[in-house]
Amino acid sequence: MNRHERRRADKIARENRFYRDYIRHLPRIPTDAPYEREHVYHTVFFHDEWCAIYCGSACNCNPDIVRHIDPKRS
Repeated sequence: MNRHERRRADKIARENRFYRDYIRHLPRIPTDAPYEREHVYHTVFFHDEWCAIYCGSACNCNPDIVRHIDPKRS
């Protein structure tokens, strides 16, 4: 694996770790729910393994979309 491939793999691992350790535990909301100004939303796209987005091209799959919301902070 060359340097660019290692950096890309590290970036993907960091993003996966952020989802696994933080976002996954937040409350889920429906994807068609209206946005409210005082909340922070996280939209996560789960692409298929064969999707062209992993090769640097445009997405050619039908990704699963999940929205999470940060709870209000005091």
